[in-house]
Amino acid sequence: MVKWKESMVIEAPIEQVWELFQDEQIQRIMPKVESHDLLEGENNAMGAKHAQVYTEGKQQQRYIVETLSYVDEPGRKYRETSFGMGQMFKVRYAFSLEKETEQSTRFIYEGENKGMNVTGKMMLLAGSKKAARNTVLNFMNRVKEQAESQN
Repeated sequence: MVKWKESMVIEAPIEQVWELFQDEQIQRIMPKVESHDLLEGENNAMGAKHAQVYTEGKQQQRYIVETLSYVDEPGRKYRETSFGMGQMFKVRYAFSLEKETEQSTRFIYEGENKGMNVTGKMMLLAGSKKAARNTVLNFMNRVKEQAESQN
């Protein structure tokens, strides 16, 4: 299993950052997502299920993303989602936003990637921890850039 938890402060109001995590805006922070179509429930709500198509290089993957938790309070925002990648991996990740000041927001990104079978577990063990951390930090920096560019 690979786990991560990183935190940073974004110089933008919490509502402005939260907008990036809404289903209608997902491609702004996840540009490799080609489509994100609602299958069940309501957008931006716990229990929503979306069919998502993701392209990495020449490979295209399809999976169902489920929103496990969704909290939208004035000083705290939280969204937790989960999806399976084939029969190999189960991925869970969460975005937390906490209001620091009127113009700054703490962004916490955490999650885990579990191997669902021996092959998946071996692939995770063989993977580079440094590369995995870089992927997480690159995503967080993209969120920061998108949020701060709106100021």
